[in-house]
Amino acid sequence: MEDYSKLVLSDKWPTLINGKKTSIIKPKFVPECFTLVLRYIPKSFSTQIVTEEIKRSISSADNIKQIIYSYNRTTNDFRFTVSDLTEYEGALKLGRISIGNRLHPVTVYQPANKMTFCTNCWLIGHTRATCLVRERKCRICLKVYDHDHTSTCSGKPLCAQCGQDHHSLDPKCEYIQQYRKKLNSEVKQAINDGSINRKPIQVHQQHQSQFVGAAYDIEYPALPNINIDNIKSKKNKVWQDVTSQLTTTNNTYSNDIIINMLYKMNNDLKRDMLSMKDMIIKKIDEQVMLNTKNIQLHQVSLCTINT
Repeated sequence: MEDYSKLVLSDKWPTLINGKKTSIIKPKFVPECFTLVLRYIPKSFSTQIVTEEIKRSISSADNIKQIIYSYNRTTNDFRFTVSDLTEYEGALKLGRISIGNRLHPVTVYQPANKMTFCTNCWLIGHTRATCLVRERKCRICLKVYDHDHTSTCSGKPLCAQCGQDHHSLDPKCEYIQQYRKKLNSEVKQAINDGSINRKPIQVHQQHQSQFVGAAYDIEYPALPNINIDNIKSKKNKVWQDVTSQLTTTNNTYSNDIIINMLYKMNNDLKRDMLSMKDMIIKKIDEQVMLNTKNIQLHQVSLCTINT
């Protein structure tokens, strides 16, 4: 992660190596290890609003997409990439991003198992190298993709799995969901059987802490075994009595200060309670007087109506 961050952010690269001109070609994509997930966003927030809020907190955030699940959820999750390593670590350390005046958790993205699909016919279960279809098909409309197809493509998506009006690899497709479910169960079974050894995801901060610990042990080796019980502090017999007297005097002085503060706080509390009581009584009297006047006016109006 550090190497990628230096390659993307730094512009100080040599232009000549051994008398030959060189140029650095930076990658145009961000690795999955720089991906974060913003969780539990209410469905009332659109993708555009979530994108604006994320970029307000993380300026290098990009490729913000909603995660599609195979089951219904009351909230949405969004994944996004952070190319700046400092902002990536800062977001993980903070653990929250404000969306709509409410903090939502941010976690590391754990990539799902990759599907096997063909980029020639867009069917799942095989790759382009083993595809039996001779003509290459358009990813959108599934018609023959030739040099004039860009101008003649209808733009209406058609699924190669089920034939409905969505893309062939759409996560909402039932065939894709069943394929992923079967793939996940087979991968879990292979891991349990020992056929696959899944490596744990290494977080940059954990790797950095291990490195710092190892460097500290090398630069500052442990001292030889020393019995600490044998090391006894020497007591000052001359100033021992004076120290005890000073300690007693300080304790008495601190107790007097605490008592005076408590007495003052008690008096202030009594004064505030009395003033609050007078204020409440005054408001009640004003309300009683107002009600009395209203009753009198009401009686006068009734008498006027009766006469």
